[in-house]
Amino acid sequence: MTTDNALATGLFSLSNPQLILDPYPTYTALRRNDPVHQSSMYGGSWVIFSYDDITALLREPRLTNNRATLPIKALPAEQQQEFADIVPVLTRWVAFFDGHDHHVRRQHMNAVCDLYSRDVLVPVIQNAIDTLLDRWTGRHDLVQDFARPLPAMVITKLLGASDNDHVQLAEWSDDIAYLFGASNLTVEDLRRGQRAIHDFAEYLLEHTVNAMRAHHPTMITRLAEEDTDGFRFVLNEACAQGMLLMFAGLEPMRYLLGNAVWSLESHPEQRHLITENDRTLHRAVEEFLRYDGPVQYIGRMAAEDFTYKGHRIEAGQPVLLYVGAANRDEHHFRDPDTLDLTRHPNPHLSFGRGAHNCIGGTLVRTQTAMALRALATRFPALHVVREVSPVYNTNLGFRGFSSLTVHTGL
Repeated sequence: MTTDNALATGLFSLSNPQLILDPYPTYTALRRNDPVHQSSMYGGSWVIFSYDDITALLREPRLTNNRATLPIKALPAEQQQEFADIVPVLTRWVAFFDGHDHHVRRQHMNAVCDLYSRDVLVPVIQNAIDTLLDRWTGRHDLVQDFARPLPAMVITKLLGASDNDHVQLAEWSDDIAYLFGASNLTVEDLRRGQRAIHDFAEYLLEHTVNAMRAHHPTMITRLAEEDTDGFRFVLNEACAQGMLLMFAGLEPMRYLLGNAVWSLESHPEQRHLITENDRTLHRAVEEFLRYDGPVQYIGRMAAEDFTYKGHRIEAGQPVLLYVGAANRDEHHFRDPDTLDLTRHPNPHLSFGRGAHNCIGGTLVRTQTAMALRALATRFPALHVVREVSPVYNTNLGFRGFSSLTVHTGL
């Protein structure tokens, strides 16, 4: 699909293979010529590409965060019934609440997450990094051997689950992520995601009940047993947040790290900034998030009919805010298509903005910084093996590699 065809026919799709390889030229054309773009995705949706429009719509009260029905919207009504049971589980995620209901839940989650300070997080992350990298030599798949298991190991530990369970939890998370990352979902995709949601929920419930009986505090037991200003989650809601944390912490991290290593391969003159000092490393992570971020869009649903810039948006229609395009907006970023690891300030929108900023953002940033520094210091000659073709993820909701072969230089 050419950019012109995308503009003319509204065929923009999260599952278009040409866009997955390099979406940014199409983003630029749409941002300049059709920034409020109507798409046939999900039975009819609006895709937004400019920085100013996205920041405005992130604050739009006529848009709701409750998008638990998004994966099944394109199905006929009779088929939607088969998957209706996943909606009550997903609607427990704090990310899908609005207003006061969101505020009290997010405030409680923040209070519990604050217990897991850098002093707690850093040793857990470092142990996972060391476990994965200590035996590295020669060729490895950066994603499958490092970027994917690392956040799964860390979050599994924070949830208080068995270390050996991280593989299964990551598989469930991937199946759930596909429901929100692809736009050409098949019935089998939905059934796989449905099984993952129910199996994950059952696992977390059983694990949390056992932890409570043993008086063993975990992140989820704290969400259910402690309170913030009088609010606490009931048990199944607390377990739902554990699923959300795995989803929000694992999916962005696995793709961000691969994208960062790929970008450094073509910008070797900037590699020294990864190991120079904490400030340059922090700025580098923010630039990787901006330049080729893993989260390409933030979803909303229209809660009522309204008109935005002459476009009639109808109640129930998805509105997809393409932060991947906004982060390359020339009106807000100098030389937006250039990777500049010293860029400052860097007001990218990769994790949203305001009360609904990504709940896994801090964890993703911390893990990415530590992982990049570990790779750079342990393997200063690390490089991508060009004769082995990288494999991209199969949807544009989460942009990055499912396989990227590297050589340690050792």
